[in-house]
Amino acid sequence: MRLKARLHSNETVYGLFCSTPAALCVELIAAAGYDFVVIDLEHTLIGAEQLAGMLSAARAAGIAALVRVAAPHQALQALDAGAEGIVFPRIRSAHAARNAVRLCHFAPRGERSLNATWRSGYGRDDLVSAMQAAREHTLVVAMIEDLEGVGQADAIAAVDGVDVLLEGAADLSQSLGLAWQTRHPDVCAALSRIRAAALQHGKTFCALPRAPEDFQVWHGDGVRMFVLGDDRGIARRAMAAHLAQHQVKEIDR
Repeated sequence: MRLKARLHSNETVYGLFCSTPAALCVELIAAAGYDFVVIDLEHTLIGAEQLAGMLSAARAAGIAALVRVAAPHQALQALDAGAEGIVFPRIRSAHAARNAVRLCHFAPRGERSLNATWRSGYGRDDLVSAMQAAREHTLVVAMIEDLEGVGQADAIAAVDGVDVLLEGAADLSQSLGLAWQTRHPDVCAALSRIRAAALQHGKTFCALPRAPEDFQVWHGDGVRMFVLGDDRGIARRAMAAHLAQHQVKEIDR
């Protein structure tokens, strides 16, 4: 099943941000058992050719791939190259959400340009069928990560074609003047507003837990979509733990 269908079935799905510019890293995330990967263009220098290879690796490994874009124009190319959905950072208004939907969907819902890609066997298959499949499977993810976006969360969630609201507690904490205090009551209250807006309009809420206790709270509240961190941080912690197991500790004399 495609990721969008799994969300509609209320399955619990787990993903990771992938910031390492390598197809191998996508394969490792898939081999580890994650359901989806979010290839991050916003905070990296992943180039177009690297992205194409990473999306091909995702298809081969059987893992759903979303792409977080740095600029809206990247959405079309990422979708044509095989992304199942696009994560749009810093969505602050219904207007921005509607623009995201317009970029990701063909007419009549949007204005995405039509071309023969791998989805239609590069023109071998019926393009109308390929367009219909894209309409059914493409995910539009609106990331809300500042105070203005929280204030407009209900309007954003109400936009037809927005599928997921993804919280960004780290940047949101900065917007609230509480930099990196992601468990501060004011930050938690803002995240709850985003979650409530998603529920109100039948959209999926995606949590970014930063500790096991965060996950337990969200999962207990019925959240079923999680991004569990970034590949680089996980790799660094795993390597540090591995090193610590083998280091010879000095004996105090």
